[in-house]
Amino acid sequence: MLTSRVIRVYLPGLAFLFFLCLSTASLSQVQQPAPQNSPLHVSPPSADPLELATVAKEVGNTPQDRSPVLELMQRAGQNADIRTVGASPFTMRISFSTSGDVLYTGSGESEDTWISWESSRWSARLGDFSMTRIWSHGAAFDDRQISIIPLRLQMLRDAVFWPVHAREHDRLRTATADWKGRQVTCVLSSGEGIQAQEIIGRRWVEREFCIDPKSGLLQILSDAPGIYVVYDYTGALEFHGHTVPRQISIFEGGRNVLEAHIDSIVDAEHIATGLLTPTPEMVRQNPILSAAMRFPQVVPLPHGAATMQPVIVHAVVGEDGKVLDAELVSDTGADLQRSALELVKRSSYRPARPGSQLQREAFINVKFVSQ
Repeated sequence: MLTSRVIRVYLPGLAFLFFLCLSTASLSQVQQPAPQNSPLHVSPPSADPLELATVAKEVGNTPQDRSPVLELMQRAGQNADIRTVGASPFTMRISFSTSGDVLYTGSGESEDTWISWESSRWSARLGDFSMTRIWSHGAAFDDRQISIIPLRLQMLRDAVFWPVHAREHDRLRTATADWKGRQVTCVLSSGEGIQAQEIIGRRWVEREFCIDPKSGLLQILSDAPGIYVVYDYTGALEFHGHTVPRQISIFEGGRNVLEAHIDSIVDAEHIATGLLTPTPEMVRQNPILSAAMRFPQVVPLPHGAATMQPVIVHAVVGEDGKVLDAELVSDTGADLQRSALELVKRSSYRPARPGSQLQREAFINVKFVSQ
């Protein structure tokens, strides 16, 4: 998921240059893709009741084919993006509860006062973690030294402020489905090629946006198969032309790991100057959140099996490329999944730009491939 804007800095070039740089010799030897002359069967994602794209069709490459789909996504994104140049200043309060096998869980709340990209304040508490951040003239100032912003807080801010990331959609597919008695359009987006005749449902590499075409409201967001953000607009809050969901739920592997309630959003009026002014005691070298990214990591499949078995690991990666926290998107207790999780925790990836303090959320598609 809020009062200040922990500026989620968008650095598309950096995100897509996030190539693998594994930490040990044994790992560095397994990054090569599978030989093209030895086709592998790729296990499909597990079934999930929140996966609506069971039958999808490919969108043509012409502007006439792509424009209606991209316009639908743009409409959903514009509704969700309440922090744009010239937007109305606001104060938003959120209460939430979290769970899962990550560093920080429990109940929490956040308050976000956003005036502009140059001036905002965010305070948050999750379990025994708390922080207050002031953005002033493009720099972040915190009330204490921290080494990591909890993954669940990063997920919450993504779901609230940046659900429809601006990025290229090289390959698009669409599916229609019924959601709570209404027809929705699910857009499947990826940057990889696809042989449409071989694929019916969701692919491992696709990001999914399920949108109500009548209202233009995002209903379900899925960064990877197995993780779903569900938006509930019952009793929605209206704010200067934006429809803000009242409830946001995040599910991983069928488990509800985050439940958030948007308590209020109001105009930010009569804000005391001191609340938006950093003090000399505040810290400047703490992590800065950046947009979530996806990338693959290819490793040998144990026992010489002939099936490619992807496992999605959800991680937080520090500025130096080290993994700060990680969890399985879907955990059935299988040895292969636990191996993927431990491998990611031991790995190091391409560092961020020196001095950027970027903390990056990543969905790492670990692909076990027969040697």
